[in-house]
Amino acid sequence: MIAVIVLGLLAMLACLAFQVLALVIAARYFARASRQPLGPRPLRGIFLQFSVLMLLLMIGNFVQVAFWALLYRILGAFADFETAMYFSGVTFTSLGYGDVLLQGRMRLLGPLQAANGLMMFGITTALFISVIQQVTVKWIAAQSARSDDGR
Repeated sequence: MIAVIVLGLLAMLACLAFQVLALVIAARYFARASRQPLGPRPLRGIFLQFSVLMLLLMIGNFVQVAFWALLYRILGAFADFETAMYFSGVTFTSLGYGDVLLQGRMRLLGPLQAANGLMMFGITTALFISVIQQVTVKWIAAQSARSDDGR
């Protein structure tokens, strides 16, 4: 039992490393994109920035789901990678359908992965909200500057 818990905690640390990498890449992208003016069609530019940011962050989460699936396959928990990936995705997102289950001592990995997924989506959401706040401030300032120019 202790070995399974330690393995799960190590997997969580690996996922944190994947998440940090995705966050750094996403933050660097946004830092570059935010230096650009919003242009004549600001909503389109904002949508594009948010889309790229969301894609980068979701790739980071997808890599983590695949990492857990690979771990399940290595441990022999599932007969094929597709089933392992499905279970991992359902668990990571805390959907927990219950149609595919871990057996024996490996059942302890399920709650650890679910907790990991909640934390990683929380981190993803925090960065996304921060970006929304920064873009909103920039957009409001641009709107104010336009209205001041029109006086």
